[in-house]
Amino acid sequence: MASIRKALKNIASGNKLRRLRPPNTSSDDSATDPDLISLPNAIPKQYPPLILVHVILLSAALVLLPQTPIPNLPLPPPARGLDKPQLPFLVPITARPVLTLVWACLGAVLLVPWWAGSLRRWAHDGSLGPRSVQLRLAGDPHIRRDIWNAYVFTAYAALALHVVIVLFGAPFIDYVPHTALLALLIAFYAVFPPAYVLGPPRLGLPLLSASTGDAVVQNDHWVRIFAERDARKPHERALLYPTYGALLGTWIGVIPIGLDWDRPWQAYPLTPAAGGSLGYIIGALLALGVNILLFFADADRIDSSGSTSVPVKSGIKNKKRTEGKQTKKLSTKEE
Repeated sequence: MASIRKALKNIASGNKLRRLRPPNTSSDDSATDPDLISLPNAIPKQYPPLILVHVILLSAALVLLPQTPIPNLPLPPPARGLDKPQLPFLVPITARPVLTLVWACLGAVLLVPWWAGSLRRWAHDGSLGPRSVQLRLAGDPHIRRDIWNAYVFTAYAALALHVVIVLFGAPFIDYVPHTALLALLIAFYAVFPPAYVLGPPRLGLPLLSASTGDAVVQNDHWVRIFAERDARKPHERALLYPTYGALLGTWIGVIPIGLDWDRPWQAYPLTPAAGGSLGYIIGALLALGVNILLFFADADRIDSSGSTSVPVKSGIKNKKRTEGKQTKKLSTKEE
């Protein structure tokens, strides 16, 4: 319990320093406060409530937006499962799969970029919350270009996913809108957050603006995190787990389509879209749980060892002070 209290106190102290710091100052807390405990898996205190709000809003959008009544557009009669009643809230969702996917994509377009913006500030500045939004809007001169690159790269990813879904067995001609909307939804879940936080990989695609980052380093981040699955920092796990969850959930969500239950909710592409959305949500919550566990594990390890990690800058300063004191003592003895 002592280690947990110390860890929570560390989070509060770090966020207090960030609030008091002017916008144009550095975010290096170790240089400001040498006694502040530096944990490799430290997370901002706003991270758990923000990800929970994001998950709740996204779930509500997926369920409630398709039930929005549209004037002069009544629900069509069910095409399957006439002898199998379903829950009332599923009727507008299963009646028009294309419109349901349109509503789902609208919710993803509104909510995923908001969360990706918070992750970007966390990765670059180590902070979250309203203050980070203010700094992001005022202190990032490349935000417009990076947003454009993220949207364009997501569109490219949606085209690639469309081809992959067709190769996996989706109809090539008959259900083009269904497949296109499904690919766009999964692209926003799996591709937009890392494309905005890390920057898109350098693949020579047109319409992408030139980035100030190093191309080799930028591509290496994508390979290390998503190909090698080597997420070393908390915000990298917050990118990796939802991406894999969305892709794996979409693949698993295809299974109910082939079953002979003849239910209305088995219409393509409702189950892959639901699986991808559920996988994204589970991945985000799993990343939260893993980050919290690793954070408390670091705090407990530091508490059990009885020492704190000394920041690099303060360690150099203390070393110089010690050397200066030793030099003074030697000169005094010689006199």
